[in-house]
Amino acid sequence: MVMAVILHPTLGLAQNALKPLQAELIRSTTGRGIDGSGLANNPVPLPKGAIYDVVRQDNGSVVLIVNGQNVVVQKAAVRVTDKPQVATVSSDGFVPGKIVLLSAKYSLDGNQPRNVKNNLQKLIPQSIITAPIEIIVTDALSSAAQDQGASQATVVITSDGTVGISMRKASKNVLTVQYLYNGQRFTKQVPEGKTLILP
Repeated sequence: MVMAVILHPTLGLAQNALKPLQAELIRSTTGRGIDGSGLANNPVPLPKGAIYDVVRQDNGSVVLIVNGQNVVVQKAAVRVTDKPQVATVSSDGFVPGKIVLLSAKYSLDGNQPRNVKNNLQKLIPQSIITAPIEIIVTDALSSAAQDQGASQATVVITSDGTVGISMRKASKNVLTVQYLYNGQRFTKQVPEGKTLILP
C-alpha cells in the first residue's frame, strides 16, 4: 500500500531568504516525488553519496531537486550544507560538480565481471571538480585481471607432419562505470589501454 504525504504549502518559506543549500545522502534511501497537487507518493531511489540542491526543509524532512523533480526525504538520511560558491560554467563550458561512483566492473567479454569500485574510487576526487578527470584504464584496477587476456599459442601438426604455431591475440578487458554527476546518472564503457574521461 502506497502512502501519500501531503506537504504544507508554507513549509520552509523562510528557506528562500537564505543562501543556497545542498544535501548529501549519508545512506541510500527512497524519497517520495511530489506531484502537482503537493502529494508525495512516487518512490524515488536515492544512492548514498549523491548531492542534490535543497528546495526547503523542516524539522523532519528535506525537499530536494532530483532530475528536475521535487523529492522529499527524511532529514536523517542527508547532510545539509551551504552550496559551494563555484562558477556555474567555466570559460571552456565545463559545469563544475561532484562525481558519485555507483559501480565499476572490469572484465573480458563473456567473463564474470570483477568489482573494481574501491580501486577506481581512489583515483576520483571526492570534492567538487572544475575540469574533466582522465584515468587510463589498465589491469592495475584488478590484480586478478592481470591473469586474463594473455596471448595464446597453439601448436598445429598437419597430417603430413608439418608443425606450425597459431597465435591468438590477447583480448582486452573492458571497464564499465556507472556514476552520478550533479544528480544525473551516466554509464560509460572503456576498453583496457584507453582513457576514461569523467564526467
